Amino acid sequence: MKTIYLVRHGETESNVASLVQDGTAILSEKGKAQAKVLAERLRHLKHENILVSDYVRTRQTAEPFLSLTNVEPIYTHLVRETKRPSQYVGMNSESDEYQAYLKLTDEKIFDESWRHSDEENFHDIIARIKEFFTLIDSLEGDSIVVSHGRFITFITMYVILSGHLTPDIWLHAKHSFQPLNTGITMLRFDDKHQHWSLRTFNDHAHFAE
Repeated sequence: MKTIYLVRHGETESNVASLVQDGTAILSEKGKAQAKVLAERLRHLKHENILVSDYVRTRQTAEPFLSLTNVEPIYTHLVRETKRPSQYVGMNSESDEYQAYLKLTDEKIFDESWRHSDEENFHDIIARIKEFFTLIDSLEGDSIVVSHGRFITFITMYVILSGHLTPDIWLHAKHSFQPLNTGITMLRFDDKHQHWSLRTFNDHAHFAE
């Protein structure tokens, strides 16, 4: 049996300010403290592989843990956060302009070719998830994956639906999964039935909050 531990990064300054983020957002002081506590939790999890999003906030989150393990990390774009249009980076996510973009995206979600500008659409993200599992299949042993909230939500729903996540299901359920900063989601591959299953979602016991 193969296990994946999906870990959301620590709190960022942009999280606190409710800003749309790109790959340059950095951890807040609270986020750095969360990463240190997380490291102590992760060191006790069996792992042969560590995959880390190549964004700054995930690298910062992984850093304390990497000092406690001999496993070399793989930094990869495959577990980045889902990309939003560059023009909105730094904008308040509750602004009328950004909310109008989100509404339009939901309306256009069934069109595989539609994009507002340079973002990933739903279909791009599903393709990236498939690439992620191809990589996981090529690795021996269990993996700790330091990633991002929305991408973890996508993977969780993808696994629950055995790879049959559709735009309409995403629209109905996307707000039902809310990964916390440094929450741990565990997926396990069942050798007998040959499929991935969700074992725990958003485990935050290391903070007892």
